[in-house]
Amino acid sequence: MFSVVRRNPISIILAVILHLLIGFFLLFGMEWSPAPELPKAQAPIVQARVMDASKVEAELKKIKQAEEKKKSAKSAALRKEEKRLAEIKRKQAAEKKRLQTLEKKRKTREKEEAKRKATAKKKQEAEKRKQAKLKKEQAVLAEKRKTEAKRKAAEKKKREQAEAKRKAAEKKKQAKLEAKRKAEAKRKAAIAAQQAREQELQAQLAAEQNSREISRFEIAIRQQIERNWLRPTNSAEGLSCTVRVRLIPGGDVMPGSVRVIKSSGNAAFDRSVETAVYKAAPLPVPSGGLFDSFRDLRLEFRPEK
Repeated sequence: MFSVVRRNPISIILAVILHLLIGFFLLFGMEWSPAPELPKAQAPIVQARVMDASKVEAELKKIKQAEEKKKSAKSAALRKEEKRLAEIKRKQAAEKKRLQTLEKKRKTREKEEAKRKATAKKKQEAEKRKQAKLKKEQAVLAEKRKTEAKRKAAEKKKREQAEAKRKAAEKKKQAKLEAKRKAEAKRKAAIAAQQAREQELQAQLAAEQNSREISRFEIAIRQQIERNWLRPTNSAEGLSCTVRVRLIPGGDVMPGSVRVIKSSGNAAFDRSVETAVYKAAPLPVPSGGLFDSFRDLRLEFRPEK
């Protein structure tokens, strides 16, 4: 009730005044019938003043108009206030929504941050464990490397000693082999020298024998040609010419192969020698490899020699 009075004080005051005026009019404006006389002593008569009803009505109308005006102003003010309050309420709702959104975002960020921190912490702890494990593994590996280095050093020293021993034995063996090789080389050189001397001697003997054989066959060829030669008429004494003759195995003369390469100066003498070569065929020639010396034969023909 007090909240209603606080919200509408003017309306309450006007209502109270109106009720007082109505009560006053009812109390003093009505005609009362005289009461029956009593045998008692008469009481003093009170004079009542009657108010003008038109004035009261006008006053009430005026009050009512003022009240309506105030009520209209109040309603306008109330609507304005309601509109302002609605706007404030809307802004408050929007602000509340914004704050709720911000709070939600903040909580989400806090949650994400907490999750990130938890993940980071978990990752950091895992990294610490990893580093501790790695450090331990590195320590174990370092110890293994140290042990392995010692083992390798010992093995290296052992290998070096064995290698030095082997090299010494190998060097000694190589020295023996070298001495043996030199002795063998010297022996082979002596044998080779002996064989070379023998081969040279055999070659000389073969060359001498071949030379003798060649000379023998050349003499036989020259004699056979001379037996088939007819001296031309009026040919001078002491003439000679050199002919080239190409032979085939067996001593036959290749057709057209007889040619004078050094003339005697007498054409008839030269032709007689060519004819004698063809008539003497087949010429006596050796067989085998020695025949190669007679394939292309150069023969100096001197009938008096």
